[in-house]
Amino acid sequence: MVRGVNRSARQSVRLVQALLPLLLTGAAHAAAFSVGGEIRNPTATRPLGSGELRVLMTNLGGGWLLGMGPLTGTRFNVVVPGTFQPPVQPLDVCPGVKVTPAGARTYTAETLLLFNPATNAVATLVQGDAPTDPTERGQWIYSDRTVTLSGRCAGLNTYYALTLRPGWTGVTTESRDGRFEIRNARRNLPYWVQPVLSTAARQTFPALFSGQRSAFNR
Repeated sequence: MVRGVNRSARQSVRLVQALLPLLLTGAAHAAAFSVGGEIRNPTATRPLGSGELRVLMTNLGGGWLLGMGPLTGTRFNVVVPGTFQPPVQPLDVCPGVKVTPAGARTYTAETLLLFNPATNAVATLVQGDAPTDPTERGQWIYSDRTVTLSGRCAGLNTYYALTLRPGWTGVTTESRDGRFEIRNARRNLPYWVQPVLSTAARQTFPALFSGQRSAFNR
């Protein structure tokens, strides 16, 4: 009986491992965090080649894979496992901005990628109100607590009116006439595929594709 249970368990593990790279929405844990969106320039995906495309949520600077999901038509849903605890760092903000309360630790998912595993090609995916030179751009920030940032950066034309909640918060940076305002996202901006970043994605970003810094290994 024990052998049967162990064999069944091994089969279940293999099944989960096989399904994990696809990360269909319905397979995500209830506590997982997801980001859904629509690509407004789908013809820009053609240079990536034929095959299933995946959207990767990353901290590219640190080589972290935070979430992923398939592109279906023009829409996608990126899932970040609920078990993942981002490697947060003390909140660093410019002088002049009031932070309440002090001591918050945060982490930024700064880059979305559109990846074709079959061709090893990758492009960045930008969330904004226009495909080039957007006045509004979006990103996601993780915080270990509720924290409010307000005021102007000393000597800069950058203003904060932002409240981060525990977990992930959508953040918008708006730039108009030389003024930059960083605030909570008020609407779900569309996504735009940028020119191909690399046709050798795994070699260009070895840390990202090695699996060593992955939310799915936590």
